[in-house]
Amino acid sequence: MRRRFVRRRGQTVLQTWHGTPLKRLALHRPGFDARRAVAVVREARRWDVLLAQGPYAARVLTKAYAFLRRPVWIEGYPRNDVLHTDDGARTRRALGIGAEERVLLYAPTWRDDREAIVDFVDPTTLARETDSVVLVRGHSRTLLPGEDARGPRVIDVTGYPDTARLLAVADALITDYSSVMFDVSITGKPMYFLVPDLEHYRGAMRGFYFDLLDAAPGPVVRTQAELSRAIEEVDPSIFRERYERWQRIFNARDDGRAAERVVARILDRGFVDR
Repeated sequence: MRRRFVRRRGQTVLQTWHGTPLKRLALHRPGFDARRAVAVVREARRWDVLLAQGPYAARVLTKAYAFLRRPVWIEGYPRNDVLHTDDGARTRRALGIGAEERVLLYAPTWRDDREAIVDFVDPTTLARETDSVVLVRGHSRTLLPGEDARGPRVIDVTGYPDTARLLAVADALITDYSSVMFDVSITGKPMYFLVPDLEHYRGAMRGFYFDLLDAAPGPVVRTQAELSRAIEEVDPSIFRERYERWQRIFNARDDGRAAERVVARILDRGFVDR
């Protein structure tokens, strides 16, 4: 929340968060100083209820934000409910994509040590090599909507208002360490992890809560050439067991009815969960 936000009398703040974490955050980040720690705790004190995607996320977030002895609701994410109902057809038409075209969504996270776009993929080349339309979803910290990704069969969707609608359109996701990996897994669609800076990011920069190489429910590659080969040659079904385990651990509650449950809890308890 913006620093100027002040909770009014009688107002309840439901922190819906923005994803299950792979990378360490808040109080768990390497090199975290006392000043930033105070800011994190102050931020968490403005929340009355924390919404978590699953038990794993609840354990991490409550400790990372010192949100202890206060209500945590494990109900899945309302914003992901549409992934159970949206076939992506409407968004395809809005983006000018043919109904039969394969769509790859490239959605990397940002890097703490760089201000520019994460440019490990040449989307034009990827589109040509895989005979696909490539959607580039840059992080708000590193991409300017409509200015950074251009080329034949390449669409910059950084400014598109709803990531879930893009996941509904995509036939597969390409990411690195972004929590979007936990959202798309609701759909069972293939995932590809392009991580050329894995050791640096995992070690010196942020650190992980679990071993991505051991758990990833899709190919982990280091170069764009490896990525293109994996998309064309690797049968996604070989990751079925990993994929199902991933879903059980991280988003079993994302069943399309999260919004219904959350609203019911708010109404039933009358905002008195403090």
